[in-house]
Amino acid sequence: MLENVYIVGTMNTDDRSIALLDVALRRRFGFIELMMNYALFDKTVFEGLPLDKWLKELNARICECIGTDARNLQIGHSYFLEKEKPIMENEKFKRIIREDIIPLIEEYCYGDYALISKILGEGIVDVKKQTIRFELFNTSDISDLVTALLSPCPTIREVGKVAEDDEIEEETEKVNESDSGDKIS
Repeated sequence: MLENVYIVGTMNTDDRSIALLDVALRRRFGFIELMMNYALFDKTVFEGLPLDKWLKELNARICECIGTDARNLQIGHSYFLEKEKPIMENEKFKRIIREDIIPLIEEYCYGDYALISKILGEGIVDVKKQTIRFELFNTSDISDLVTALLSPCPTIREVGKVAEDDEIEEETEKVNESDSGDKIS
């Protein structure tokens, strides 16, 4: 027996086809539950959409609308991380929403567009036509997409804040210059 060897595995509990395997593993091994860590995104803002607050609101709507298993169906932070850091680029954010989050919510709701609309908001879902408004993703400007994503929770919008790599780098450079004591004459 090796004392310094750890086996780490992950398990998606929303797949009911492996329920018996889940029970068998839980009888034999210890488990540590990892839930969403909103604090990772407390300074990540896309055109006024604060990622931490928006994810918290989205997960609350999932829990409210889906039912018993909803706690295990919440959107995790790993979707919005790249190399252990929050994504900052608008195009990556749009891609994650379009290719990961929306299909996941559609699956949770079994194609019930009224329910999808309750979770994602009327700005994203056209209940009458039973479709997602993918035209929101077809432009480089994400302001309409952000407005649509914030439609169920408009009070969390942060006015005047945009997360861009260049701005963050400029802020970091200014702080570093002032901390180093270097003065340009």
